[in-house]
Amino acid sequence: MSTHLFVGSFDLSPRAPIAAAIMGLAGLMFMGLVPADARDGVHPEPKWSVSEDFAKSKKARINLSGAACAPTSPPLASCVIVNDDKKYAQTFAIEGTTLRPGRVVRLMPDGAEGDPDAEAAAYDDGYFYVTGSHGRPRHQPEAGNPPSYTLFRYPVDRQTLQPDFVSDEDVKGLETTTRLRGVLKTLPPTADKYDKPLEDGGINIEGLAVRNGRIYFGLRGPSLDKRAFIISVDRDAIFTDREPLHAKSHDLELGADTGIRDLAKVRAGLLVLSGPVNDQPVKPAIYLWVDDGALQKLADLDIAQAGKGAKAETLLVLQDDERGPLRVLVMFDGPENGHPLEYVLKR
Repeated sequence: MSTHLFVGSFDLSPRAPIAAAIMGLAGLMFMGLVPADARDGVHPEPKWSVSEDFAKSKKARINLSGAACAPTSPPLASCVIVNDDKKYAQTFAIEGTTLRPGRVVRLMPDGAEGDPDAEAAAYDDGYFYVTGSHGRPRHQPEAGNPPSYTLFRYPVDRQTLQPDFVSDEDVKGLETTTRLRGVLKTLPPTADKYDKPLEDGGINIEGLAVRNGRIYFGLRGPSLDKRAFIISVDRDAIFTDREPLHAKSHDLELGADTGIRDLAKVRAGLLVLSGPVNDQPVKPAIYLWVDDGALQKLADLDIAQAGKGAKAETLLVLQDDERGPLRVLVMFDGPENGHPLEYVLKR
């Protein structure tokens, strides 16, 4: 695991009374001998705004839970955001440091029973993907919610990477599958946590990414022996009736009571946004899970600017190239419109 330090300007001359202490602490931090929870988190860039409210109600806007962008030119012109309370997603674009909400993409008819409990989104090869939590409602676990056990995808125009349909009221252009249910029921070591409440260690999906022909689902819960879990399946097979899914379970040692709150694809692998499984005092952090399976912690996050009770749930990649550092946007469940904050990470 690699530790990155962001150090201000200090007087480290021998005459400075605290110089030795500062230098000693910095040295210990560099060697990884100071616990991560004793260090300050990476501070955000406080410059982001939303041009207008996301649709269609405050309840949706305080429950934003995942987003993804397609690789457009100019970048970030075609994105989608989901919430875990309504039956629709919404497109948006990023211009400079402003999010501009766009059209609604309906996932279920408005009058249908239940909701998708949409928790995460991803883009890959001409499609946006949205996943339900595949778990029981947290605040009413005794009530089933079958639509949450669904994976959705819809195509975009190959030139504009925008959906070529308007679906504010009617469901259009969607493919859906419930085949992941069978995987979660049977794939060890988390199979016995299927369809149990999150508070009892039940399975709950909150992260989604698509890379190299596979879909990766990050589990908020369960956390077992300080490990969180990612389930992966074949990208195209899961939208068929019978093609083998080649399902795999991957465990990441993130710490006690720590789950995955989002995933995002980068050139080297997947970024993992971690956080508490429930309401434990676990600081959100970002890891890099590289293609060879190694896990590298990039940063703890200072999220104080998002406000009391805000939960880091959405991770968007703003810059991932050789010209500069890794830049990401984190959005939150709790504050209206997600309160976007940018973080600059060293690798």
